[in-house]
Amino acid sequence: MHDPADTKPERVKEVGRTLTRERRKRILEALASDQRVLASDLAARFGVSEDTVRRDLRELAEEGLLRRVYGGAVPRTPASLTYAGRRSESVEAKSAIAATAARFLRPGQVVFFDAGTTAMAVATHVPRDLTLTVVTHSLPVASALAEHPTVEVLVLGGRLHKESLAMYGAEVVDGYRGVRADLCVLGTASVHPELGLGVFSHEDAQVKRAMVSTAAEVMVVAAGEKLGTTAPYLVGPLSLVDRLVTDGAAPDEVTQALSHAGIEIVRG
Repeated sequence: MHDPADTKPERVKEVGRTLTRERRKRILEALASDQRVLASDLAARFGVSEDTVRRDLRELAEEGLLRRVYGGAVPRTPASLTYAGRRSESVEAKSAIAATAARFLRPGQVVFFDAGTTAMAVATHVPRDLTLTVVTHSLPVASALAEHPTVEVLVLGGRLHKESLAMYGAEVVDGYRGVRADLCVLGTASVHPELGLGVFSHEDAQVKRAMVSTAAEVMVVAAGEKLGTTAPYLVGPLSLVDRLVTDGAAPDEVTQALSHAGIEIVRG
């Protein structure tokens, strides 16, 4: 004879799964309405622990339904596929960041320039009388500096990634590892106080790791909207970063956490 008690654990599990599905549905509805949710607010709203909410957010992010940020989540915003598309984003912020970052360049330095559009903006702000040796895998950076009278440009070759107009592959990684740089101007998709630097491409992460591995100083250039966010491919921990140049939109709670981690914060 079947014992009804045998099915009780399964019924409890099913109820739990139903509650989880309903809670996550409501999280997504709140996100669509408010454009940002905080784990602490969600925990209070649903009467669960913040750990439970963080697990919900993590799994929803893994499904591509949202993007985790410091303390909560925001709607998922796919990275622009084209270089031109990315260059048209946050133009004023990038210009302010670039002008500020360029002031940290010193005569005679060997400088790594990343392939992002913010790093490209820094290249356009290099003073005309500054003598540098620039190493880059970015065609736009190389082009911007090609007519600079006192900058020597070394372009690392590899497979051209058409969407970013940058070279990738083992040749690029080995090229960076074979040079000792005074400074690395590094772009990134995300800067998180706990998870470090992240990007959307495995190849991009590999190249960035090579860049920071042989640079005496690492200066990250990133718009405030990237702070406190996450991206799937880890570049490395915050201990890699010496300075972050950002803009006025950077969240104070995030910049404070980054400062406590030993990073010099400079706003453009």
